[in-house]
Amino acid sequence: MTTSTNMKRLDEVEIQLTPKEWAIRLADEFRKHPAMDAFFRAMGEAGPPENTLLFKPYEALQNQAEDRFPGNRPEEVHARIKLNRALRKEFHTLKLLAIEINQDILKRGEVNGLKAALRLARLETMILQDAFGRTARKAAEWIEDIKSNDEDDEMNRRVMLTELAAYTDVYYGEKFSDSIPLPGGLRLRWPSAIEEWIIATGGLVADVFAMKEAVKIIQDKHFDGHPILFLDVEAGLDQTIKTLEKSAATFNDYLQTRGQIFKAEWDAEEEDQGFASAISGEREGKLRIDIDGIRARTAKLGAKAEADQWIKRAKDKAELAILDESGEGLTFAWDRFREEMGMKP
Repeated sequence: MTTSTNMKRLDEVEIQLTPKEWAIRLADEFRKHPAMDAFFRAMGEAGPPENTLLFKPYEALQNQAEDRFPGNRPEEVHARIKLNRALRKEFHTLKLLAIEINQDILKRGEVNGLKAALRLARLETMILQDAFGRTARKAAEWIEDIKSNDEDDEMNRRVMLTELAAYTDVYYGEKFSDSIPLPGGLRLRWPSAIEEWIIATGGLVADVFAMKEAVKIIQDKHFDGHPILFLDVEAGLDQTIKTLEKSAATFNDYLQTRGQIFKAEWDAEEEDQGFASAISGEREGKLRIDIDGIRARTAKLGAKAEADQWIKRAKDKAELAILDESGEGLTFAWDRFREEMGMKP
């Protein structure tokens, strides 16, 4: 079989491909390159743009519409134009969707993952400071009671108390002012600064997990399960998730160790004065970073919202591109702008 015959048969197959099948081919091509930049460099070196999967499908889909409605009667011309636009818009939407998801993850995934990891490290430092402040206060009380008749020893004792004073004010524990009394001896407590910090950190972690799950939603629904992330983007997202999981595990392990050390003391304080020197929410387990819980919640809520937002942006851009061909793009863009501003189109 000659090369020309093979090319002819390939053309006959390609002209029958649906927009989704072209998009899947494009996504599969993504995965043949080590990185996003390498893919686009390869596309630029491939010769005329119509020879690449970035642009070749448009001509093939146009030919498909012409084969479906070849006549010159007004209704056939109208049907051909309508089908041509619909097929090309569908492919353009999927192409934009795949490319912009990669770009979004490359930008937001790395930044939010780094922010979350830094916040977790800062949380651990804050709690370590609280533990050291507790030790410093106890040491200061003990040293204060130990007087010395030796002048040098006494001077060293005073120096030590001065040094400890720099740490004794570091305190994140429960305070009487953190809650209000209720009937029956109960108290209503509001979140501490550290709890609010943890909630914000959990939000960043959830954003990264939502991206991962949203990609799966897009792949299953629009690309028949084919992966759409470039290899370097996928590896970066996976590494970010591993870093967050490791940071959270380290933080949770420290909380567990801390609880084991101070539990008896907290219980005695609770019985004696009604509240303990534990950090607010610590004994209830509210400081723990529940990675599995965050992942489960994002699978139900955040991921779907993320996927819907990606799809909407891609559809709007594809619609605008198609309408620009007929001069209707400005009207569409203006209507979308008014809609985003909360005004009626």
